[in-house]
Amino acid sequence: MKALHDHLALENPRFRCRDVTEEHSLVVNLTSAVGAPATARELDELRTLAGPEYVFLEPLYRQFNGVFLHGHGDTFGLVVAPIEQLPEIAVECRESFYVDEADLYPFQREGVPFATIFQSGNYFVCHRGIVCYSNHDGGDDAVWGEDVEAFFARGLSDPPKFLLDVGCYTRYSDGTTDRQFIPEEFLHD
Repeated sequence: MKALHDHLALENPRFRCRDVTEEHSLVVNLTSAVGAPATARELDELRTLAGPEYVFLEPLYRQFNGVFLHGHGDTFGLVVAPIEQLPEIAVECRESFYVDEADLYPFQREGVPFATIFQSGNYFVCHRGIVCYSNHDGGDDAVWGEDVEAFFARGLSDPPKFLLDVGCYTRYSDGTTDRQFIPEEFLHD
């Protein structure tokens, strides 16, 4: 979880954003929140829920039982669900396609959804140790990380590009207008 630890340690994180018309810009100061390490009981629950994916997800949850990245106001970017929410997001992920389970990709049927882009309805799924993106707007089986650490390394090396690549769902507000601001550049001290 080096990429995640390194990212959380950055001082004064912020996004320089532009609005959808590209006429206005905004700098948003960002906060992140992480859950305490999972307890032994929670890790047992993860083992039961995740089955063979447990060995790939356990290092993340052993350090953080839930992660909320790039928060500003009511908006977040990438969110890792706490263990107690994993059953709920698994149901949401699979039901978002309105097709028979047999018509889903194997990673969608067999994998463990564990993260999402805030309010997107799309999920990152760990399947055989690989992280794929289950996108209900026409998802495919593209790999977003060869393992969980590689997934975080990709997502946190250039957060605005990552958020754009997964569908541009993350939009911030200036709190006074109805403009939606899209992250364009990640800054920190």
